[in-house]
Amino acid sequence: MYEFKVGDEVYFSPYNLNYYESFHGMIIRFEQSIDPKRKFAVIHCGHGRFAREYHVFPENLYHTEEEALDILRQELRARINKVKKNIHTLEDVLKFLYNNDISIDAAGKGDDYCVWEERIAVRELVKEICGIDLGE
Repeated sequence: MYEFKVGDEVYFSPYNLNYYESFHGMIIRFEQSIDPKRKFAVIHCGHGRFAREYHVFPENLYHTEEEALDILRQELRARINKVKKNIHTLEDVLKFLYNNDISIDAAGKGDDYCVWEERIAVRELVKEICGIDLGE
C-alpha cells in the first residue's frame, strides 16, 4: 500500500462510472469521510470548464496508469466470471438473453450505457458454446 500526499499525481477510476477506464489527477487535499477513522483524497482532474474534483479513498489510488488499469481488468474479469458461473448451455444463454438486455444504450438514455460484464460474458459464452464470434 502506497502512502499518498497532497501534490501527488495519481490514477483512479471514479465509482459512479459504468465503463472501465482510469482517470488522472492531482491530490489537492484530504477530507474526513463519514467514518471517523477514514479520510479520502480530493483529486483535481482536467482544466478550465472541464475541471472536476473526485473524492477517492487512498486504497483506490495508484501511482501509474498501468497499476490502475490492471486492477480494473481484474475486477471486470471477476464480474464477467460471476455472470458466466451458472451459464453452461445454449439454453442457459438464451434464457439469460431473454431476461437481460445486453444491448448498448439499454436504458434508452442515449449515453451508450450497458452492463458491460454481461455483454462480454454473453459474447464469450456464445463463442465457447456455439463457436460463433459476435465481434467486439
